[in-house]
Amino acid sequence: MKTRTLLILLIFILPVGFPQAIAGSEIYKFVDKDGNITFTNRRISNAEKISITSFSRNTISSQPKTSLNSNLPRIKETAQKDRDGMRHQILKQELIAEEKLFNDTQKFLDEIRNKPELNNSSQEKVVQLRNKLFKHQRNVAALKKELNR
Repeated sequence: MKTRTLLILLIFILPVGFPQAIAGSEIYKFVDKDGNITFTNRRISNAEKISITSFSRNTISSQPKTSLNSNLPRIKETAQKDRDGMRHQILKQELIAEEKLFNDTQKFLDEIRNKPELNNSSQEKVVQLRNKLFKHQRNVAALKKELNR
């Protein structure tokens, strides 16, 4: 009987205290000289100790969700569709322009590489063009990803 009572108590008490035991109760916030903020569970000199008990699930879930959206402006569905269509067209135009810049940079880079003599200024230009090519490639990928959403 005593074991059963202990087991029942553990079943009800363990879920309450277990997450805090795993997560730890000491969180530190550190702001470096450049203004970068780091949160960690390790003690850092000049770091501010933060209490995580104030951020419980009950506090967050007890707030009504309607109060978050009640202050937002409402627009008609047709107006939103028009805005989405315009945004899509702008992204398409940006993608076309970025692909053209990518291709032009690639052609120019190929021309410089095909020259038999490469001096220091040409080598620097190759490095600059590679960086520019990489930037255009990233932009094309980001625009395609955004258009596919």
